[in-house]
Amino acid sequence: MTDQSVHPDAGRWDGWHWREPHRGEHFRRCSFCGSINPEDLAAEPEWANLSWADWKYGWPHKFYVGIPNRTPGRQYVLSASTSLPSSQPERYVAWNKLTGEQRDVVRRDGWDDEGRRSSYFEFGTHSTHFGKFYSIHLSDSELGTEVKRLIEHRSGLTFEFTEGRVRWRPARPLSP
Repeated sequence: MTDQSVHPDAGRWDGWHWREPHRGEHFRRCSFCGSINPEDLAAEPEWANLSWADWKYGWPHKFYVGIPNRTPGRQYVLSASTSLPSSQPERYVAWNKLTGEQRDVVRRDGWDDEGRRSSYFEFGTHSTHFGKFYSIHLSDSELGTEVKRLIEHRSGLTFEFTEGRVRWRPARPLSP
């Protein structure tokens, strides 16, 4: 499911694809916009704090949603910085002071890019993954009808993409 018409501007970078889960998440993301994969989003039994972003493009183009973490007690890199943050510096560990376990977390979560590696890391747990969903992914011709209907129902809006235009309206209840 990577209908290239969803992101026509991605052609400059050889298109877009669904990136495998990383940084402790259990769902795929779009390599171009960072959106949660619609199939993965629809499969989540619980969403938390759904909120639509501003309409800077003139239409409801994106919503934010919390996805319950399947391993809430697991340690994660919560943030990373190239310099020691001035706010609450005691929460950060310098690269050269990381324990073996902390280095493993940095590598596992994808923060160990040698060319752009951060110098300071904050570790912790979180009960919810922060996600965003770009509604343009509902225009993907390869997306199943049931997945689209479930996301529209749960987000509260139904979308229609035709001839380069988008229309939306309140979603109707799902019929059995």
